[in-house]
Amino acid sequence: MAAAGFGIPLALLVLALPITWGYGGYNFSSDGAGIFFLDPSGPGARAGLRPGDRPESLSGMDNIAQFGGAVGTVVHLRVVRSGAVVPITVTFEAFRGALGTQQVFNKILGALTALGAFIVAFLVLLRARNAEVGARASAVLAAAGLDALSVSGGLVTANAFAATLLYYVLPIFFAGAVFWAAFSLLARYPPRQTRLRSIANALGTSLLVAFLLTAAARFYGIWIGQSGFTLTVLFALTIFASVALAAIVIDAIASAPPEYQTPIGWLGGCWLLALIFGVIGPVTGLLNVLPILRSHYGDVLGAAQVFFLAFGVAYPVLRHRMVDLNVLVSRAGAFGIVSIIIVVIFVAAEWAVSRVFEQSFVPNGAGFWPQASTLVIVLVLGVSARSIHRFVESRMTRVFFRTRTKNLAEIRRVAREADACTDAQAMMKLACATALRCLSPSGVACYLRDGDAYVLMNAAGITEMASVYEFNDAVPLRLRRWQEPFEVDDETDPDYQALFLPMMLRSELLGFLRCGPKPDHTRYLEDEVEALSFLAHQVGLAAAWLGRVLPAGLTHSEVLVNRL
Repeated sequence: MAAAGFGIPLALLVLALPITWGYGGYNFSSDGAGIFFLDPSGPGARAGLRPGDRPESLSGMDNIAQFGGAVGTVVHLRVVRSGAVVPITVTFEAFRGALGTQQVFNKILGALTALGAFIVAFLVLLRARNAEVGARASAVLAAAGLDALSVSGGLVTANAFAATLLYYVLPIFFAGAVFWAAFSLLARYPPRQTRLRSIANALGTSLLVAFLLTAAARFYGIWIGQSGFTLTVLFALTIFASVALAAIVIDAIASAPPEYQTPIGWLGGCWLLALIFGVIGPVTGLLNVLPILRSHYGDVLGAAQVFFLAFGVAYPVLRHRMVDLNVLVSRAGAFGIVSIIIVVIFVAAEWAVSRVFEQSFVPNGAGFWPQASTLVIVLVLGVSARSIHRFVESRMTRVFFRTRTKNLAEIRRVAREADACTDAQAMMKLACATALRCLSPSGVACYLRDGDAYVLMNAAGITEMASVYEFNDAVPLRLRRWQEPFEVDDETDPDYQALFLPMMLRSELLGFLRCGPKPDHTRYLEDEVEALSFLAHQVGLAAAWLGRVLPAGLTHSEVLVNRL
């Protein structure tokens, strides 16, 4: 929660700041191999550096400047070339060309990924059905967000010491935190345990400690000018952690219960893709091939890796395990995007209109009529904004949420037809079938009061329903007292995630409608509860109007025997 709270404004700040990182156009190893990457068009090559040159070791802030110097940083190198020492001065420049475009993309992607990860982490913590799973999922999101924010923050930090920490050191620790949180989540989610996943918690904690020590060693190596060994250790550690996580992801997908196949499939697929992006750099580093990937040209791999890590856990956890958030992701998200687009269009239109009118009336744009005309058009656009937004919203609802709207309308239509029915049992059968078809819960059942109990009258779906609820059982008692629908949130309750809707007549509970868990295990939404409540109310009135009914296919004596 703290990471998300501090991270959101920092992500917005990083998103707004320009890139200040300076580009020297070279990369070298301190193990004696010398310069292994040299951009032919970079400042290092223009200053006289050549591939294979072995710079003499720098230490302290002199070496830090090479790693994180801002634009304009001057680095004085002494390179050994053919047995002679050659002094070379490199002045760092701004990223330009294709690399400049890539780094802007990396910065924006990293900041947006961090912003989204922190926001979703907040929502998961606040709205998780399962607090433990929600906390572990939030840890993955927070760690991935900090990783993305650290790298992007390094690009916009003008201080070499801070930039080096943000870009080279802290991401190592945050990567360890991501692995730790990912192993922790997979140890608990999905719930069916396996022998391989039983070691996930211990493995994640061990990797966190290993990455922390590697981060400290990495900074020390940079400070003393001998970072080649720690880089090799980092590559090997990253590959090992990635392979271990991939094995546990595959095991989780293979062992997940049917109802968890879709969310774990999303999570596992995105994480496997992220792991592929993450190991490309370490593998090429250990094999000493494609040195370009160990320069700033390889930054895009890290940006893509963190994005898929965060997206992989955000979508399935929100969509399949959280309360009320499927509408947040779908409807509110879509309407939010539309609102932003409308605002942008309005601003652009106002700017264009003002430019046209100012240039049309007088050359310098001064005077009363250009300003008055612009003001009138701006006012017209502002007044019409609400109507335009309402029009777009209604069209989007029809286009993108047509099936859902149609299903809710179908439930309300059947409810209105209840007063024309002449058979209460047929009406209840139709109501259960309609709710099952339109919302796809695991089962729907209708109960009516019979003496001192509420008896199952009709049911549809795959879930086996209780045949009788006693008069003072928890469900009827709550419905009689509060006279409003409720969903069971207690995981230990056999009715967990079931929705109960009362059939009331003059403050008397005639019966109730029971809808089982939805297939994606999300909470019933407000408009769904409203439509089902209307259906339950109308069915209850029909049953009361048509008189006493028996459960489908049973006689009075059979009902009595079942209750006994």
